Amino acid sequence: MTKPILPIWLVSVCLGIVLALYIFEMIRNRNKLSKRIFGLVRLVLMLTLVFVVNLRIMTKHYNTKVETKNIDILFVLDTTISMYADDYPSDTTRMKHALDDCAYITEEMSGCNFALVRFDNRSQVLAPFTQDATCIRDAFSTITPLDYYYAKGSSLNIPYEDMESLLISSYNKPDQTTILFFISDGEITDESTLRDFSALSQYVDSGAVLGYGTEEGASMTYSMSGVSYTMKDPETGLDAISKLDKENLTKLAADLEIDYIQMDKQGNVTYLLDAIKAGSASNISDDNKVSYEDTYYYYLIPLGALLLLEAYLLIRRKHF
Repeated sequence: MTKPILPIWLVSVCLGIVLALYIFEMIRNRNKLSKRIFGLVRLVLMLTLVFVVNLRIMTKHYNTKVETKNIDILFVLDTTISMYADDYPSDTTRMKHALDDCAYITEEMSGCNFALVRFDNRSQVLAPFTQDATCIRDAFSTITPLDYYYAKGSSLNIPYEDMESLLISSYNKPDQTTILFFISDGEITDESTLRDFSALSQYVDSGAVLGYGTEEGASMTYSMSGVSYTMKDPETGLDAISKLDKENLTKLAADLEIDYIQMDKQGNVTYLLDAIKAGSASNISDDNKVSYEDTYYYYLIPLGALLLLEAYLLIRRKHF
């Protein structure tokens, strides 16, 4: 199969123009016919190789060796309105940073199985455990701000049952490592108290509660009929302020027996990802999947040789 780097029509037009200009110059040139023909042959060979390189010809392979890590990673993402507070640099929201960090984790842990649970007024499993990177990216892309009419306050307790179900399913797999990333600003605004999550710790091998926001807090935006507004405090009429609740998040981390990481910057989680990768096992197994291997670099060798020859002949003409 081929997977052109640039559109074939564009490359063909450009190479055709180069060839036409050379032929025109060759007709005007009074050098020996043999030299002109030799130059034309060299040019045609170079243009042909450039065309083939651009085609990016790929060979098909069957029964490829596939590496699969014995790691399940569960993301539990707070998508309440408070996660849209903009207390990060350049007025960007907690959610924007959280989604960027999740993309970073999935990239760094490529080959693992991922699952995603989101929660606001209710909990929703957006993706069960899957090794399909496209599936998990698509699941994250569906996350949008909760409509103001449906917002009923925040609670970290809401995703408990979905977490339990997915963690147990991972725990029951033989020789599987289960990683949990619980992502939130820690705010509870529905007058509930944080429940005890310690019963779930037996199903978790590692991970972290990732905290977003600042203790100073920031205003929040919400959606109503497709229009964004800044949330107001009903008592004062001023912008409502959402603040990081580190106490709730550290208690949650302690219950689950995992780390608490304040996500001021993306690199804060790197040490944990490195430790997880260092402690994981990889299984190499035969698979009936088809893979494709690039072959364009084979054609770069003769193309490079022809370019060196052309450079040598140019230098020789100038000096002799």
